[in-house]
Amino acid sequence: MRDLLDIKLFSQSFETILDADQQLLQARLIAEMYSKIENGISVLSDLKARKSYLYYGAIAENLGVLVQEQEINSIWEDQLLQKIHTEDLQKKYRLEFQFFQLLNTLAAEERMDYEMITKLRVKNKAGKYVLVQHRLLYIASSDDGSIWLALCLYNLIYDHPEFSIPQGAIMNKRTGKIIEHNEERFNGLLSIREKEILQLIKYGKRSKEIADRLALSINTVNRHRQNIFQKLNVSNALEACKIAETMGLLALADQ
Repeated sequence: MRDLLDIKLFSQSFETILDADQQLLQARLIAEMYSKIENGISVLSDLKARKSYLYYGAIAENLGVLVQEQEINSIWEDQLLQKIHTEDLQKKYRLEFQFFQLLNTLAAEERMDYEMITKLRVKNKAGKYVLVQHRLLYIASSDDGSIWLALCLYNLIYDHPEFSIPQGAIMNKRTGKIIEHNEERFNGLLSIREKEILQLIKYGKRSKEIADRLALSINTVNRHRQNIFQKLNVSNALEACKIAETMGLLALADQ
């Protein structure tokens, strides 16, 4: 049990001594342990395989979340995400992108020092909003240094005047430094051309139609599409439009 608690508290690094299968197994144990100990919902996302591993504590029943299969072929836990207030979901997505951008500037051994925390309004099974704490933790990197595994944790916020959760922040758990959301940096996530192309994708335009309309080559349009997918961490146009619209990027394109 002590070894498992050591893993839960991230007091030891495992990604440099275990192979990929062992790392994934250990990360799944971490996720499952959080859900059991904290009665929360844990979502371990494999950003390379585009899969998630879901673990449910008592909060799932409170929120009216149906316990589904443990493994899904997506990094988006849609059943839970659709219960989050629209404004809070946008805040969550925007802060997550800032978090991952920060991690990508750090050496792998420094990434575990950081976490993201947000306060979310989530509809419960009665259709009323309750406050939920969301935390995003880095777990492991791929051999090429890119982020591989990340863990999302959802817990009810206790109704007590001394129990406070920030609206949204990134923090260094080693130094205590708080990094606030950088709205200006987020607004520059996609270029003007990428926003324009994404807007046309949303309207159902194909690459050839977009190329003709913008006087670009099909290769250029497809290159922009791939850049958009990469920046938004999605694998197809449907996901790109959904995530961009939720984060307000398409609204920015209309301005």
